[in-house]
Amino acid sequence: MSAPCRTFLFLAIVSCLTAGAAFPAGKPRSTSASRQFLVYGDEVSVRGAMCDLAERTKANLLRLLDLRDNWKTPLIINLDYPRANFPDAPAGQLDVSQLGYGLKLQLNLFVDGELKGRAVQRELLRAILIEMMYRDRGNIAAGTPYVAPPDWLVDGVLELQPGHDSDVDARLLQTIVASNRIMPLDDVVRQRRPPLDAASRKLDDACAMALLQFLLDSPGGRQKLAQFIVDLPAAPNDALADLRAHFPETLGQSPRRWWTLSVAHLSATDRYEMLSAADTAARLDRLLRFSITAPDGTSHDYSLGDYETFRKLPAHRAVLRQVSQQLQLLSARAHPSYRSLVQEDYGLAELLARGKTRKVRARLERVASYREVIEHQAREIDDYLNWYEATQTKAMSGAFSQLLETARAADEAQPRRRDPISVYLDSIEMEMN
Repeated sequence: MSAPCRTFLFLAIVSCLTAGAAFPAGKPRSTSASRQFLVYGDEVSVRGAMCDLAERTKANLLRLLDLRDNWKTPLIINLDYPRANFPDAPAGQLDVSQLGYGLKLQLNLFVDGELKGRAVQRELLRAILIEMMYRDRGNIAAGTPYVAPPDWLVDGVLELQPGHDSDVDARLLQTIVASNRIMPLDDVVRQRRPPLDAASRKLDDACAMALLQFLLDSPGGRQKLAQFIVDLPAAPNDALADLRAHFPETLGQSPRRWWTLSVAHLSATDRYEMLSAADTAARLDRLLRFSITAPDGTSHDYSLGDYETFRKLPAHRAVLRQVSQQLQLLSARAHPSYRSLVQEDYGLAELLARGKTRKVRARLERVASYREVIEHQAREIDDYLNWYEATQTKAMSGAFSQLLETARAADEAQPRRRDPISVYLDSIEMEMN
């Protein structure tokens, strides 16, 4: 190949590789600390703030997923100001395209008084997730539509970022738990944010946070969630089925039960105050002894084991639903040794409220057997702690002072020997005392 041809080919390659990064031409540019975010804008202070916000948004996502920063595609952030000839331009717009050498991401933002940090973070996070999703998918044909990350994932990450007041979400979740109006898991997964009003968005944010925290707390949750994000471009149309495939231990069986318990756990604003084993057992006994009114107006106390009797009463379904709600709230603060027991009682109350009695008797027997084991272990632990406290005390209780004084007086009343050995032993005893 001749020298002019080689020069032309070199310039063509360079122009292709820099086409995305050099846009838009003529504007000053700032590069973030990780060099992934290229911010174009007229004001250096705004560019610096945008670089910092983008890095913090990415750092929070990597912390949640326990991942290292291995980005491959830069994100171009073009800051512009509203124009009179284009008044209806969207505040933020993410453009995703496939170039000959790979993916191109460009986020166009109009800087005005209505642009808020939370809205910018949402667009930044959406772009960061898309880069993660398509990082290792370089063989995508031009014109192929790109899959956007689900809204619950974006909103959940924003709700769990440092500095966010989680007590607001907890109080909102507590309200819907108390009213038994928990949003179904299928609705949370498929919910789209744009058509919601302000109040519905707050509820949707709280449910998204609960779902994300629920997935992160599951066995191997962080690794599975990271794999879920990577697999999103090839995900099926059924969003809930895709989640079940990535989280089979928790969502494979009884997803509604696990989702309800997760919302109840996060709804406890005082969830850091855990109940003791004795307090948990006492509250569980009170909840599992409930009263049902008969058609003639008389009331009797029942337990779950009396289901063959109380299921004939019309009011038993409403009472069992109230019991299951209280068990949800108790599971959030229950002692760890009793938590699985409370969750099993909640599942039984839900089954009986729906009129299902298959294998209920066997499950009740297992619950009773497991509780005996827990209480036996608790008694052994208490006995050991009492023994340890009694044998390791550093100060005398004084309970035997009178007896010791009597023994000491009786010992001193005996005549002392005056031989050299006795005198020597007495002197040593006096020095040691």
